Amino acid sequence: MVAHIVSGAIPSEIGHLQNLESLSMGFNNFTGPIPFEIFNISTIQIIAMHFNNLSGHLPSNIGIFLPNLQGLYLERNKLSGTIPSFISNASQLTTLDLGKNSLLGLIPKTLGNLKHLRWLSLEENNLTIESSTPEFNFFSSLSNLAYLRTLDLSGNQLNDILPSSIGNLSTSLQKLYLDNCNIKSSIPRDIGNLSNLIALSLLFNELVGPIPITVGRLQMLQGLFLQGNRLEGHIPSDLCHLKSLFKLDLSSNKLSGDIPICMDNLTSLGYLYLDVNKLSSTIPLNLWSVTNLLEVNLSSNSLSGSLPLEIGNTKALMKLDLSSNILSGDIPTTIGGLKNLVNLSLSCNGLEGSIPESFGGLVSLEFLDLANNNLSGEIPKSLEALSYLKYLNVSFNRLQGKIPVGGPFVHFSATSFMSNDGLCGSPRLQVPPCKEGVSRSKKTATACILKYVLPTIGLTMLVVALILVWTRCRKRNAKLSMETKALPLTTWRIISQQELLQATEGLSAKNLLGKGSFGSVYQGTLSDGMVIAIKVFNLEVEGAFKSFDTECQVLRNIRHRNLVKIITTCSNMDFKAFVLEYMPNGNLEKWLYSQDHCLSFFQRLNIMIDVASALEYLHHGYSTPIVHCDLKPNNILLDEDMVAHVADFGIAKLLGDGDSLMHTMTLATIGYMAPGDVFSLQLEYGSEGIVSTRGDVYSYGILLMETFTRKKPTDDMFAGEMSLKRWVEESSLLLVTKVVDEYLLKTERDYASMENCMSSIMGLALQCCAELHEQRINAKSILITLNKIKMKYLQDTEGS
Repeated sequence: MVAHIVSGAIPSEIGHLQNLESLSMGFNNFTGPIPFEIFNISTIQIIAMHFNNLSGHLPSNIGIFLPNLQGLYLERNKLSGTIPSFISNASQLTTLDLGKNSLLGLIPKTLGNLKHLRWLSLEENNLTIESSTPEFNFFSSLSNLAYLRTLDLSGNQLNDILPSSIGNLSTSLQKLYLDNCNIKSSIPRDIGNLSNLIALSLLFNELVGPIPITVGRLQMLQGLFLQGNRLEGHIPSDLCHLKSLFKLDLSSNKLSGDIPICMDNLTSLGYLYLDVNKLSSTIPLNLWSVTNLLEVNLSSNSLSGSLPLEIGNTKALMKLDLSSNILSGDIPTTIGGLKNLVNLSLSCNGLEGSIPESFGGLVSLEFLDLANNNLSGEIPKSLEALSYLKYLNVSFNRLQGKIPVGGPFVHFSATSFMSNDGLCGSPRLQVPPCKEGVSRSKKTATACILKYVLPTIGLTMLVVALILVWTRCRKRNAKLSMETKALPLTTWRIISQQELLQATEGLSAKNLLGKGSFGSVYQGTLSDGMVIAIKVFNLEVEGAFKSFDTECQVLRNIRHRNLVKIITTCSNMDFKAFVLEYMPNGNLEKWLYSQDHCLSFFQRLNIMIDVASALEYLHHGYSTPIVHCDLKPNNILLDEDMVAHVADFGIAKLLGDGDSLMHTMTLATIGYMAPGDVFSLQLEYGSEGIVSTRGDVYSYGILLMETFTRKKPTDDMFAGEMSLKRWVEESSLLLVTKVVDEYLLKTERDYASMENCMSSIMGLALQCCAELHEQRINAKSILITLNKIKMKYLQDTEGS
């Protein structure tokens, strides 16, 4: 039996079915308002219209003519307006679900009159509650609901304190969700009165103060979610009384001190998240006695000490993240016995010794991050057996020897192995080739000994000679190493996830600079006062890991005045970010389309010369040609002097061995892609086609047109066969001023000089956008032409 999705408006005739008891129309695509007549059917018991696209307001008299209504399900629609207070007249209601709509205004206190209510969900609307004395608070109005099991107000801007009256809610309450409600208070002690709570979720608020010890009285609790607040103090050992607890999330707070040593009492615990706090103890040994653990994240704290062999007792463990701490000692070999482990991150610690050979037994492993430690020895060949391994990072260690070539190593890039001076292998990994037999350093040392030692006679002379040999050979080998290794950025510094969250006030929306395909960019200020930009990747988006790796590979070595500078990266299992040079003047799009920003002709010309200079470097000035693949105004950033910097290399391509073309699956922006280079559009923004440096040239031509016309290639006027390119081409044949931004026509003093240069600029743009890629000019010619245009403009304006 096949279920069919119904669309269109709901017929008002349904309201005439006066004996109707149940109306179930959920999970369809109904649009428009709900016919008011439906709310006049006195016999109706169930109205279910959830998961549609219904809009409009709820009738003000809803509830007055519904004496038998027990369930009202309107979740996930587009309803607006307020919740009518008369809804409380539907006195038999047991379930009221209005979640995930666009309702606004006050939540009516009259909901407290629905004495049979078991489920109340108003999540993700724009609702508020009246700020008043605690005895008249909205929560106190619900104290009469003796049967209430679930209360969900998440995603509303309640902007209120969490009053002690919340403890007066019915002891029948099992699930309380107040996530992301902008609650600004401490957690009241009376929360411990809700003795039958199964789930308590207060995440992403502005809660302060300690976690009350009364939480330990919630013996039925299975899930406690307090992450993303400003809670302080120690983790109370009273939490160890919660024998039924399955998920505990206290991450992204300001908790300090020890992890309670009684954690082994939590025998049901499956998920433990204490990351991004200020914990400074060792990890309790008995934590690893909780054999049901599935995920443990203790990253971004100041945890110290070594990892015990007992870590291997957690046989069910699927995810372990201990990154960004100050752990030391060897990696326990017993970790290799965790057959279910999918993600393992131990990066940014002080771990020493070798990578255990036993890691070859991690048969389920997909993600392994050991970067930024003091690991030495070789990369075990046993890792070649990890057929599911998709991500590996052993960068910034002291590893040596040949990089394995089998199994998953076929797919890893140079970013997996950066800054390990002793590694050798394939040139594509940007490491020296491996030498058979005696190593180069040993051969060099032998040559030095033969040269300097043999002619020397006498024991004393021999000792002196050996010292000289050792010194000379060390200097020579150091020089050889410097010649062959890929140098990290000179400005590189280690910045933890916790520092980045503090710098951005917890990735606050007020610090958001912009969003892209794979993540968001925030402004932040480090503790030393340095202002930075932080690109945080959304790891739930498909392709985000690859985008991060690509940018690492591209940005690690390139240097140019007109390319955005990377300060460092922050990478662990759940968090990946670039720390970039902050550009106080934002991006080109803002300056083109904001009414508060107006660019002169000369400023626009200089910006486009900067971009051309960056493009010329990427295509011709670096050892391996780099194709940016996504040139557009959003990716052109401007510093305090209005110098342009090309950014966002998330889908860039490296053309190895001098290739000018490569077939690839790329993710580009509609309007800036070269149509002649595309074989077929498979998704709205995806295309399988030829990637070449001339693809960037086409995008540059579109960007050049947009900068001087202030028309986006995706504007409504460009439909069908009409495009920005064709519009410029046809208009320029008559008069170039027909396409020029009106602001320039009104403000430029030397109109004739500007008009002459505009003709040359549009001619250049059209050359960049030739249909066949081989007919387009290259980046070197673009830069030369633009500089000539600039010189002529200066000569004309000076002479006038």
